[in-house]
Amino acid sequence: MAEPRPADDDVVLQRPEDAHVTIPVFHTSTACAGAAAAFLMRRIAYRAGAYAPGIQEYVFFDLSNHPVMGGSIDAVQRWFGGRVSDLQELGYRLNARRVAEPTATVLDWVKAGVGYRGALLPTNYQKLHPLEREEIGHAVGVTVDRLDPRRDEELIMVDPWPGTANGARDRTTIPAALESAHRDFKYNAIIFYWSGWN
Repeated sequence: MAEPRPADDDVVLQRPEDAHVTIPVFHTSTACAGAAAAFLMRRIAYRAGAYAPGIQEYVFFDLSNHPVMGGSIDAVQRWFGGRVSDLQELGYRLNARRVAEPTATVLDWVKAGVGYRGALLPTNYQKLHPLEREEIGHAVGVTVDRLDPRRDEELIMVDPWPGTANGARDRTTIPAALESAHRDFKYNAIIFYWSGWN
């Protein structure tokens, strides 16, 4: 039988919401889709309690750093299909599905998942970043997270290549231009979601 704890104990029990891990966004102009997808999968796993930084990062290295693996949502879909069993062995109960739904529908679905869902959206780079001059195969991730640790969680956009001309950040609230930038790709997207034990 356990002994009762003294009343003057200095131990303060930590609640899950007291700790917040910042998951890095890899900045790349050649593997935007892969970097955004890797962020989403790590973020969802963190929410489900399965994220182990450092131990599992090798799985996402190629996806975030090589255009063959992460240069488009088609490449990400192939990568995920070939790695789903590895992810399952590591405790990632992730599923992914290709969809073609209006941006607002996808955003509502992600928001309803309160952190256990995310979406990878191919986008027109010039529409999201009109001051940038380069043209790249661009994609962003959408999930629920905190932009400010003192505020509530909200729907955010993760941009692996926010550019340099307009001072954009890699994590931001959903911009109004997202719908138009996503529409140029016929609303194609990959949705990620956690299933099983959490």
